[in-house]
Amino acid sequence: MKTLATEIRFSKTKISDVLAGKVPDEKFVTALIRVTVPEPLLRERRLAQAKQLLRAANHPAPQKPATPAPSSAAELAELRAQLVEVYDRLTRSLEQQNQLRETAGNSAKLVMVLLTMINRLERRITDLTAERDQLRTTHADPQVLRQAQQQLTRAREQEQRAEQELQRAQEKQRQAEVLAARVQARVDELSDELDRLRAGTTDTPYPDAAIARLTNPGAAADPVGDDIEQALARASEVNDEDDQLLQRITDDLDQEPDRGEVVPDSPADNRTPGTFITDKPSEARAAARAAAERGDHREVIRLAGALSDASPHTWGGEHSDRFATRYELAQRQGEAGDAAGARDALTELLYDMKRMLGEDHLDTLHTWRELAQWRGEAGDAAGARDTLAELLPIQIRRLSEDHPNTVHTRYWLAQWQGEAGDPAAARDALAELLAIEMASPIKNDRWIVDIRFQLAQWQGIAGDAAGARDALAKLMPMQIWVRGRNHQSTVRVRFQLARWRGVAGDAAGARDALVKLLSHLTRRRGEGHPDTVHTRHELAHWDRLAQLAPPLEDTRHNRSLFDRLLRMIE
Repeated sequence: MKTLATEIRFSKTKISDVLAGKVPDEKFVTALIRVTVPEPLLRERRLAQAKQLLRAANHPAPQKPATPAPSSAAELAELRAQLVEVYDRLTRSLEQQNQLRETAGNSAKLVMVLLTMINRLERRITDLTAERDQLRTTHADPQVLRQAQQQLTRAREQEQRAEQELQRAQEKQRQAEVLAARVQARVDELSDELDRLRAGTTDTPYPDAAIARLTNPGAAADPVGDDIEQALARASEVNDEDDQLLQRITDDLDQEPDRGEVVPDSPADNRTPGTFITDKPSEARAAARAAAERGDHREVIRLAGALSDASPHTWGGEHSDRFATRYELAQRQGEAGDAAGARDALTELLYDMKRMLGEDHLDTLHTWRELAQWRGEAGDAAGARDTLAELLPIQIRRLSEDHPNTVHTRYWLAQWQGEAGDPAAARDALAELLAIEMASPIKNDRWIVDIRFQLAQWQGIAGDAAGARDALAKLMPMQIWVRGRNHQSTVRVRFQLARWRGVAGDAAGARDALVKLLSHLTRRRGEGHPDTVHTRHELAHWDRLAQLAPPLEDTRHNRSLFDRLLRMIE
């Protein structure tokens, strides 16, 4: 306990409380796993499992009522029969779980063996090619040259077969893991059912090594090739056995009646998911990009899932290529509607990038910032705020106070502060950022316009409606100069100016401004455009309020100012 407390930086009392049964927080779980699971791939998997368990512990499912006690001997006999049937099914599911665990482990070992074999074959092909070329140069005996060419051809064919078996082994590993999740859900389900029924009564594994190197005792013209041939035959045999086992368990699960929300495996296609994803990151990015362009969001999410299942050690290319693929697929996953999936993928990626590139590497900083955005998009505004708050001082040190990336982080930190429930903090942060931008020798007018608009918005939300109205009125001339009269953001500023005018007490002024904006939108974008419809709804609201109460006296002085501004805009 003392050693563990030192390594994870939690007190022995905290550790004792947690291990005694208290639900821990995510920081404790993450720290515990990182110091107790040294192997990186296993650690990533344990972290993912732990997060699922932690969510389940913090949000437990409602308990199902226990089966009422039987009131007659017949009911008791029926209940016992159900108990035996459920027990048998649970036993079969546990056997399947063990088989799947062994199959996944064997596939993982087989993948490593095949990768080693492919590497060896690549070297052999290089050597045989050099030997053949040398024989051609020296005009060697045609029989010797023919034999060298035959060995080279055979080695190339073996390399292709090894790559095919590698793809099969990787796919079997993925299928075993997916089926294991389904079986685990079935085991949990049957265990609960068994407990309820009890409440109503009173009473061929594979060898360790996936493949052994086989030798041919007899002399042969190509003994190395014969060894590889036998190893490939054994690899194919193991893959065939795994195929049969996985198919049998899949059929068994599909025949079971669904008793809970068990998500079935995605239908397979002809591309064997995980093949090009694991060895050719650039093709994975291209496939995701193409799927996104044609609107196939399901395919984007499938590609991202296959990537998360793949072991980084099986990839070709440099770390930067692998990181770029993981980053782009996470982004595509979020854009396809799975913000939580993008958040989780970027969380794992950021951890790896910090470990391998360092926390102040430019790529790490960029991923860090995007992770915050997807945390916010997934509904965790406070998490997005805290992530950017950790990032900002590193960016300032690594880049500068007024660097565009630092400004971008400050801007979104303020936004998520407001979204997390602190509009005054958002307002103050944006005011500070505006001062930095205005003092910069190279001013970005577009950034200044956006910052001023959001500053006005949070000023109003913080309780100063009149201040928001005045700030937007002052912004409008610069907005038109920078973006133009018909730009989407200009329409947005006009809409919010009218709205805050109404909130500040001038319902008639808000109505009149929205009438002119509605006319503009109808002419430019049409009756059915979402902006037109939204403006019409807002106009109806302020028109109703304007009819209920006359304009307030303290707003009459400003009516001529707003009328002049509106005429200038038109």
